[in-house]
Amino acid sequence: MIEPSDSQLGESRARVLSHWIASCFGFSLNRLLPLVLEWPAPTPNEVFPRWWVLLGSAGLASILTVIFNSNLPVTARELMKSAAMGFAICAIFKIFGLIG
Repeated sequence: MIEPSDSQLGESRARVLSHWIASCFGFSLNRLLPLVLEWPAPTPNEVFPRWWVLLGSAGLASILTVIFNSNLPVTARELMKSAAMGFAICAIFKIFGLIG
């Protein structure tokens, strides 16, 4: 079987995995940015997610990004789009109160 080239629409495991990882990175970045900003003087009541909750929620939410972006080529520009979409999905979840 011949794999489609980058100029053709088609899904492959490598494309799906690379866009999924980029989206997980964007989602995690949105969750960890407050931690980095509060590092010098942390708030005493601030609760940050455990690592397994962070990875699990990022992995599940990033499935939405993979559905839309898995047919795109694996280039730096397209991976940035996937990371930005993961960041945006996390922001939407925060706005609607689905995650803490």
